[in-house]
Amino acid sequence: MKKHASLFGILSFFFFSAKAQLPILFKDEFTENSNGWGIGSGSNYSAKIEGGKFVLTTLEEDKGRYFTIIPFIDHSKDFSLEASFLQKSGMTNNGIGLLWGNEGDQYNAFKISVSGDYRINSPEKGKGLNEWIKYKKINPLGEVNKLRIESLNEKIYYYINGEQVATTKTLPLYGNGLGFINNTQMVLEIDDLVFRQDLKINLPATQVTTIEKENLGTQVNSIYDEVSPRISANGNTLFFSRKSSVDNIGGLEDQEDIWYSTLQDGAWGKSTNMGSPINSASGDNLISMSTDENTMIFAVSEGFGIRERMGESWSDKKNIGIKYKNEDEFLEGCLSYDGKAMLFTIMAKDNVSYNSKKIERDVYVSLKDKKGNWSSPINLGKNVNTSEDEYSPFLSSDGKTLYFASRGWPGYGSTDIFMTKRLDNNWKKWSEPINLGPQINTIGFDAYYSIPASGEYAYMCSNLNSVGKTDIVRIKLPQSIRPEPVVLISGRTLNAKTKKPISADIKFDNLALRQEVGEAISNPSTGGFSLVLPYGFNYGLHAAAKGFLSVNENLELISVGTYTEIQKDLYLVPIEVGESIQLQNVFFEQGKPILKPESFPELDRLAEILKDNPSIHIELAGHTDNVGSPNLLLVLSQNRVITVKKYLEDKGIASKRVEGKGYGATQPIEKNDTEEHKRMNRRVEFKITKK
Repeated sequence: MKKHASLFGILSFFFFSAKAQLPILFKDEFTENSNGWGIGSGSNYSAKIEGGKFVLTTLEEDKGRYFTIIPFIDHSKDFSLEASFLQKSGMTNNGIGLLWGNEGDQYNAFKISVSGDYRINSPEKGKGLNEWIKYKKINPLGEVNKLRIESLNEKIYYYINGEQVATTKTLPLYGNGLGFINNTQMVLEIDDLVFRQDLKINLPATQVTTIEKENLGTQVNSIYDEVSPRISANGNTLFFSRKSSVDNIGGLEDQEDIWYSTLQDGAWGKSTNMGSPINSASGDNLISMSTDENTMIFAVSEGFGIRERMGESWSDKKNIGIKYKNEDEFLEGCLSYDGKAMLFTIMAKDNVSYNSKKIERDVYVSLKDKKGNWSSPINLGKNVNTSEDEYSPFLSSDGKTLYFASRGWPGYGSTDIFMTKRLDNNWKKWSEPINLGPQINTIGFDAYYSIPASGEYAYMCSNLNSVGKTDIVRIKLPQSIRPEPVVLISGRTLNAKTKKPISADIKFDNLALRQEVGEAISNPSTGGFSLVLPYGFNYGLHAAAKGFLSVNENLELISVGTYTEIQKDLYLVPIEVGESIQLQNVFFEQGKPILKPESFPELDRLAEILKDNPSIHIELAGHTDNVGSPNLLLVLSQNRVITVKKYLEDKGIASKRVEGKGYGATQPIEKNDTEEHKRMNRRVEFKITKK
């Protein structure tokens, strides 16, 4: 059996009697353990996949085993399950057969004994249930028996070697587990397990059949569980949790520590425990890492806590004020690229299908306002959430593409990963979720998905062909399931005079909307920062630190392009007499002294600096390119200075604190030989004249 052809050979049809069977949703011919069966051995059994068969050996009378996998099953639709059984030796008067609807200790089973009986087991009661019934056409020890059940139109039909032997009412599906069972001492071979259901899975328009899950190897993974990967925006650092490791701060009793590995010359370096104060002797669970890698988010009692980088260490954990009531013990979350939205999963009374007796987690978002306060959680609604559990939301760097895991949307396993796109700013309108497909999703539990800003790779967990228990793998993503392209800005905040790093607050504005759309902080030791900007807008980039004039940069990203990385250091000028700074994001109408609205955010910040430093006086200087009459250009530059001065006065700045002069084209900073150089010469600057 080839892995993907056999697992997902949809639309293969077979005929029993005169009626076509349902499409194959899942098939296993046991040429490899690609579906994660619990093979291994214990004191009274061994289980292995060998020779194209699942081989089960049980060693004690009346002590059998059952094995299940958990595909997605639509409980409202018809289905069928079948397999071949060959008992090669052992006790002949007890059951072997199919098992379905398993959850915990509850399940249904259709069993035979090779001595000539069949039995339908269920927690339910009724005619034909839970009793052995003689049937002469069961093949004896050493011969194959084929069993099949069909759940059709609220009845279940039972077949042995192609002939119907019984009918019952529909039995409840307690869960999605299905597989096989035996009840006593024997050697049993199982083959050709097939599950059929007419399930419509919403797949990407373009599918690729060659996706490979690449294990990150022993430098990252260990013999323990590695879970919850969080890849940095630049793709160079991987943060993750390691469970109950001897190398955790609390040793084997330490449920979870946070570790990291860095990419070095194309290879992942040896994973390192983040140490104290990030980790403690009890469980430590990283919820999210900010784009700049200078803020870490953790779950705290009914909220979220942050730590910020303080030189070589980290600040104490501080609750950021998102309030929620979670009726489940687990929580996953993701901070958006711009630091303005926190997405997370909780069980709460406003879930789309709340049931106090059943865990049912939904995805929520909390939004940060201009004053830094977080909103009450907003349920993303039925376009994302279902009546079953949702897990591990991850909002990509474009701010629109959400990846999440769900038990409720049709898929291949118990939990699959889906992709949807946000269609409005209210966070309640989303595109129909797309299943990422059988190359990524398996028959089991798939979740905990993380993507760098490039969108090139996805990082997730897998227990298939693992180094230890659960490992971290990465997948090179096809274009059809990547987020929209963005620009990654990286650099340092530096003292303009000494060139030494300083800690600064960085914010970026959408100049067309005249609003702040993201924030970051720089590393106090290195000045390093990173931030992501989606295409389609003109941005103003602003860095501020106490005792310095804030620096502003303009980034025009209106035309959508491919993923790009830009290196840009930001120089902050000390507040000293004689120091000057250019207002990068002040724009005028062509040939007029009329401010464009996208100029307002930067001028508002200049007004704030003057209010925060009431003794400062400044001189504005207006400049133009050389296109036009020198005298007219001089007048134009002077009038533009008057306009800026008037704007600051309207914001409460005393007239005597702001002087100004227009210089026309007499002081260019570049030759007026290109459009870009002419643009650079059209500028407004200010200089500190009194402190």
